[in-house]
Amino acid sequence: MGLAQQLTGLQFSNFNGVHAIYTNPAGIADARFKKHSNIVTTAVMFANDYARLELPFTFKQWVFGNVPEAYQNSKGKIDWQGSWIKENLNGKPKNLFLGIENRGPAYMNRLGKKGAFAVATRTRGSIQLNQVAEPLIQYGKSLVDNQNSITRITDSRFTLNVNSYQELGFTLAHVLINKKTHYAKVGGTAKYLMGLGTGYIVNNGFDINTSGADSFVINSSDVSVGFTQGALLDRFSRGVQQWALPSFSEIVGGGIGWDAGVIYEYRPDNTDFLTSKNRYLWKLSVSLLDMGSITYGKNAKTFLISNRVPVVVHADSGMSAAFAMGIDSGISFARTFAQKKMNYVEGSGRITTSIPSTLNIQFDWNVVKWLYVGVNWSQAVVSRRDIALRRPSSLIVVPRIENRWIECALPLCLYNDYKNVGMGWFTRVGPVFFGTDNLLRSINSNSYSGLDFYLGISTGIGSKKGKKKR
Repeated sequence: MGLAQQLTGLQFSNFNGVHAIYTNPAGIADARFKKHSNIVTTAVMFANDYARLELPFTFKQWVFGNVPEAYQNSKGKIDWQGSWIKENLNGKPKNLFLGIENRGPAYMNRLGKKGAFAVATRTRGSIQLNQVAEPLIQYGKSLVDNQNSITRITDSRFTLNVNSYQELGFTLAHVLINKKTHYAKVGGTAKYLMGLGTGYIVNNGFDINTSGADSFVINSSDVSVGFTQGALLDRFSRGVQQWALPSFSEIVGGGIGWDAGVIYEYRPDNTDFLTSKNRYLWKLSVSLLDMGSITYGKNAKTFLISNRVPVVVHADSGMSAAFAMGIDSGISFARTFAQKKMNYVEGSGRITTSIPSTLNIQFDWNVVKWLYVGVNWSQAVVSRRDIALRRPSSLIVVPRIENRWIECALPLCLYNDYKNVGMGWFTRVGPVFFGTDNLLRSINSNSYSGLDFYLGISTGIGSKKGKKKR
């Protein structure tokens, strides 16, 4: 769901230094900087396709305190109205995504004219609710509003994935071909993955009858659950607050991951008067990213729940109190209920969750001097039903102006598995950069279904100077 942590403007830049490894590890082989380091970079993304906030005033009015008095209370604050929240009721399954990525200390170093290496740390976390049947959402909403008018639900599928992990990566890149107009480079990254926690619910469907605001009957069910014990959401929060510095005391799972890529550049001599010092007229990049998985054995629990005989569930104070104490307490309550009332099968206590495996293809054209137009196609390899952290597929066109000291980009995006259209913005001034992959919906409109931004500080030491080099 959404443009989860694409950082599109930054990733297209020829001056992104060590950040190139996150799109294609081959990109650092002839980096513009001899040495480059990332100090800190943070990206946050929230998106959903069920509800949107439609305000009767603009984002700019909100930020600069110019909201019309008609929408203020007696204290001069915004008088929020429930009617401003609009549902997208089209009969299709709904999705929600919350993602946080912190790129911590990272360092890249050129190895002569034909290679480079990099070491990097990163923390990623996400909460993904996928393919939720619309009738199930409507039933949950009716319970909250105490206006239950739904008597039967037969379409109730959904998948919930909660994941948080850190990685230590080592990248090598090398120039393979440097012959006149043809230039090619390859690269790869090996990663040690450190799992901070995971949890999932795969609901293959249950049939329920409602019998009031405080109870319902489960006629049939088929649900699998897995989670790492020990305050999962607290671990998630602590992990992303570490600014990607490894939190070894929090690790409960481990695994190996890798990236690999190749880049070809076309460098005709007769275009010298048009192209910039980056030399190429156009380049093509192909990479496989985030291949691998994390296995949890320590403190992991898995179980299956099913029934074919009707079971009555009372949403009483005991249930409310259990979930109010946290996700671990709530899951424990549900597990105990299932053991007593339903067909309960204890699992292996081992969970394997995939990282967001992606095929990424990028094309960049140097139109003239500092003007470029790029296209990025990112196709998710894992599905929404998998136990995995998933990055949705997207197609993005990126016109930009860049040089060593300043850069601007305007990504035009077909995102959320090609379902939605948006426009972003990226600006870099020296070592400082900030951007969004969804400016059009997040800033210039009064309709909001998500939030997306990233910012950071990275610095380089030494760069190519003088005449163009091959």
